[in-house]
Amino acid sequence: MIMQPTLRRPYRRAGAAALATATSLALAATLTPTASAAIPVPNAGSSIGDGWETRAVARAASKVVGHSAPGMSIAIVKRNPDKPDEAITTTYHFGLADKENQRPVGPQTQFEIASETKTFTAALLAKRIDEGLSTLGDLAQDYEHDVTFPTMDDTAVTLGDLVTHRSGLTDDPGNLNAGCPGGGDHGCSDAKALYNRTLLWEGLEAPGALASAPGSEWIYSDFGFGTLGTLMADAYAPGHAEPRFADVVQRELTGPLGMTGTVIESPTPDLAVPYANGNPTDLWNNTGALAGGGGLISTAADMAKWVAATLGYGDEPLVPVLQSMLDPIPGVAPTKMPNMQMGMAWQLFPPQNGINRPYAFKDGGASGMTSATYLVPSEGWGVTVMANGDSEHTDGVALDLMRELAPDYPAPPESGSGSLSFGSLGS
Repeated sequence: MIMQPTLRRPYRRAGAAALATATSLALAATLTPTASAAIPVPNAGSSIGDGWETRAVARAASKVVGHSAPGMSIAIVKRNPDKPDEAITTTYHFGLADKENQRPVGPQTQFEIASETKTFTAALLAKRIDEGLSTLGDLAQDYEHDVTFPTMDDTAVTLGDLVTHRSGLTDDPGNLNAGCPGGGDHGCSDAKALYNRTLLWEGLEAPGALASAPGSEWIYSDFGFGTLGTLMADAYAPGHAEPRFADVVQRELTGPLGMTGTVIESPTPDLAVPYANGNPTDLWNNTGALAGGGGLISTAADMAKWVAATLGYGDEPLVPVLQSMLDPIPGVAPTKMPNMQMGMAWQLFPPQNGINRPYAFKDGGASGMTSATYLVPSEGWGVTVMANGDSEHTDGVALDLMRELAPDYPAPPESGSGSLSFGSLGS
């Protein structure tokens, strides 16, 4: 479908699902008997592209669907060649959202996006910067007076440190399990849901909260982004006993963009069942004071809207705000990826790995769901892949699609190094 500049939800034409089903059947007919048994066919409700794209998507999805995850949704955003200021989006749904009840993945299916939530948390900060209310150089301490933020080597944590994984905070707080029964002696599946503001403040004040001096090292930190999410929630909605992260995200970000399926993670009829090693597992349930690090669920259509706005499509006031998050922020890079730069939450790379334009990347992984998004801003091209399995191949599916379908493929000889997925996948 074509996304108009307003990014309003398009009217759904009667018969669209039937058309997608007919096209899917035609795709299956073009496959050999051997291939058709291995390559999945898009489910009803998919809004698919041309034959080349559809076959490429099906081949990529076959690496995961029915193997390390029962189901998958894929959203692709590309420039409309006839109207370059508009985006064309296609969505593909494969397999099952719930194996036990044979519920197929469809347009309304929600997946945990885990650490891709960090781009939403960063967007709250980017919006405040755009409004002249915050700067990257602001001290985190200036935003909360009920906690003493840790320092090291006479250096304090800034908002810019938090939004680029340069705060020095550890990946998870040392007291992550403190809300569990027994006071943290043992972990529990709801550890993050039970991790409230009081525990967050205690975690920040505890010895060892900082692994290095702020600004001196790149350390992937759910702790840092969870803290930033709480700071931003309090800045936008002060005076609450617990941070209103979900409410603030809906009011400031997802509401204006019409992303009705993107909410704080909680059981809904449309939420995919998470699977680990082929068996149902617990939701991450990251709904407490660390939600800014990985607490949202979303749909393929919604992620297409998020990607499109970040690439500059549409005339919503949020569009330039989201675009600004792709600007490099000077500072240290990961030791193993010295050519990587940081935007606000987005990891920025030069041409490499089969992509011949600079690109941005963010992924996420919960206990039984994975996701990955790649953007090629110069070409107005992006892809998001979401799966309901603990699959290490979800990133690879997205990368394969970027390599094969992004403009100006194939790329020149490799000039970069390293893997695109490193450190913690996050929450």
